[in-house]
Amino acid sequence: MVLNFSLVNHMPAPSQSHFLPFGEAFFKLQYLKHDLVDHTPEAESDEEIEHLTDDQVNIDLKYLRSLDSQDWKNQDHYRVLGIPHLRIKASIKDIKKAYKVMVLKCHPDKSSSDTKVNEEAFTCITKAYEQLYTIEGKRSYDSVDPQFDDDVPNVTEYNKQNFYEVFGPVIDQNSQWSLTKNVPRLGSDTDTIDTVNDFYNFWYNFKSWREYSYLDEEERKNAECKEERRYIDKINKTERQKKKKEEVARLHQLINNCYACDPRIKRFDEERKKRKLELKQAKQEAYRKEQEALKLQKEEEERIKREAEEQRAKEEKEKAEAEKKERQKQNKLLKNERKKLRDNVKGQNYFSQNNDNIVRAMENLELLALNLSLDEMKQLNSSSSDIRKFEEEYTSTLKSYLDQQENKTKENLIKAKQSQDESKEQNLKLDKFTSPDIALLVKAVKIFPPGTVNRWNTIADYLNQHSTITKSYESNDIIAKVKQLQSKEGDVLRSRINEEAYENLQRSQKQRIDGVKAGGGISSKDTLNSALKDDVPAATKKKEPWTSEEQKLLEEALRKFPQSIGPSRWDDIAKHVGSRTKKDCMRRYKELVDLVKAKKK
Repeated sequence: MVLNFSLVNHMPAPSQSHFLPFGEAFFKLQYLKHDLVDHTPEAESDEEIEHLTDDQVNIDLKYLRSLDSQDWKNQDHYRVLGIPHLRIKASIKDIKKAYKVMVLKCHPDKSSSDTKVNEEAFTCITKAYEQLYTIEGKRSYDSVDPQFDDDVPNVTEYNKQNFYEVFGPVIDQNSQWSLTKNVPRLGSDTDTIDTVNDFYNFWYNFKSWREYSYLDEEERKNAECKEERRYIDKINKTERQKKKKEEVARLHQLINNCYACDPRIKRFDEERKKRKLELKQAKQEAYRKEQEALKLQKEEEERIKREAEEQRAKEEKEKAEAEKKERQKQNKLLKNERKKLRDNVKGQNYFSQNNDNIVRAMENLELLALNLSLDEMKQLNSSSSDIRKFEEEYTSTLKSYLDQQENKTKENLIKAKQSQDESKEQNLKLDKFTSPDIALLVKAVKIFPPGTVNRWNTIADYLNQHSTITKSYESNDIIAKVKQLQSKEGDVLRSRINEEAYENLQRSQKQRIDGVKAGGGISSKDTLNSALKDDVPAATKKKEPWTSEEQKLLEEALRKFPQSIGPSRWDDIAKHVGSRTKKDCMRRYKELVDLVKAKKK
């Protein structure tokens, strides 16, 4: 048998399709991707699992017969349905099964057993089922379940010592409110720091589904109009937000107390401090070793430097000793050559033909012996065997030395004369300043202070313009004179100028007095202003200090004539004092006031 395979249809080319982000599958994928909890009954896998059997439904007849249908919101719905042991763990199927069992056994019309209840109790069973058979209703009641303990353990020594036994169950109970799955548990003492940090990060950012709509005081369905429903919604929303805020604060307080009692945090802090201390000690040790190395290096450098200094000092000392020995050797040779030269010249009677010139020849010999070098004297003494040649060389050397000394003396005289001429020229330049010109210079220096553009040229122009004697001042002359006035020599010059000015003043006053006496009036040389100054009354020229009697009279006048008198006050005070004018009294009063103010400061 031969099989013949052939393609009936070709596969279509791949294509790209676009799907809109909605639908059951899309939302399930998002919940799985982001680890979220779906609030729809279809997504609640735990709510669909059945945990209950018929025998596990516990009918509490005593409790049921004590209920009031009007107060159904305050009843325990799980106890009413006979499943108080399941409570929040009960699924929707468990709720439905429990209700079915309760209806079969407790319905007032259908049941004939001992579990039959009245209409009032059965109404409460129905209310409990209506509250719990939906996800929203069940979570609304579970959020305010009276059996749940909202207490937060405090920070005590006992709780710290029994941390896992105290806080473990509380954390597990509160984890039922989490929106996300896989809630981290408290753990154990062997957890790493990363695990503990993940735990506290999760709980500090805890997202709870717990809400408080079950505790609404006003029911929306009882509203009669739209405005009333809005008002009721507003009130209920405010209360829910308030309770939600309190719940968030409770959870934060729980985690804060847990963190404060957690022995792992204390251990981690101690380990961190220990690592920090070890790191610090390691740094200190490294720094110590570095400093020791630097110290050793510095000591080594100082040792090398010290040895180099000692070696240099030793070499210098050896060099100085060698130079000293060489000097002593040269001095000894020089001394021998000098002695030899003296003996040779003395043996020839100093090459003097006349005894009168022997002293002069001896002086020349000493000058030559003291100023000739060793080589020159050796060369000169080497020819001492030949008397004629020795005399010629000695005479020639002596003449050359004397000529050289004479030339030096002439040069020094010329330099001294030039320096003297320059000094005289400078003194002449400075001496051309007369007393009036010096006064003008002082005035110009005050008029044109430092900072003035071309100050010294400006002062020179000012003196040339106002001087009656010299008209050729330059800036260099001004600068030199100012320096002279600022020196000690200037103090003497200023004293002399002041004396001359005082003598000129006395002379002019005497001339005016003589002119008045001779002519019977004011001299023709006096101006109107000087005459007016002489005619001022003696009282206005009085500059003597105030006596104690005048001071006493002034104080009496100040008390006697107060300011309320008016403009005539100071006239009256001056009359009372008698020996002082109005201006003197006012000036004295001002001085006293300034004195008092200065003492207060």
